[in-house]
Amino acid sequence: MSITFRANPDLSDDELNVIIEAAKPSDEAMQLMQGIRKITRLNTSTIVVNTEESLELIPIASIIAVEVHDDMLLLRLIQNKAATQNPRAPSNTIATRDTLAHFLRRLPNEFVRISRQSVININHLRSLKLSYSGNMIASLDAEIDETVGRRYVADLRKIIGA
Repeated sequence: MSITFRANPDLSDDELNVIIEAAKPSDEAMQLMQGIRKITRLNTSTIVVNTEESLELIPIASIIAVEVHDDMLLLRLIQNKAATQNPRAPSNTIATRDTLAHFLRRLPNEFVRISRQSVININHLRSLKLSYSGNMIASLDAEIDETVGRRYVADLRKIIGA
């Protein structure tokens, strides 16, 4: 294995891009990628979100779901610290201009894509219910229900061990 650094002026100062090259996909390459993902997500308890009015420091554990709405991302949050003891308390919503794919890359592994428009925090998942056409409904804390697209059901079930 060789390790090389290459400067890329197209990247911003706080952005890193890691490329793993091999002749063919292997378990070793997959383990290396998973290890890098875990390292980059360690000790990160907050995420900076750029809203129209300010930069918000959001505790990652308070994010229940992230969904696309028009050209905005809506972060559905547990409303306050008291709500962490009552997960059925109402949610708070913060809007930001970002893509779902970019935002998901900034989140730890407990955030799972459940459709082209939505990501959920599996730590806030309460139940999965069958829906129509192979879809499921994910019931989350704060009385939030999100549709799990049929293309994402198998992956979600695997992640939660069902």
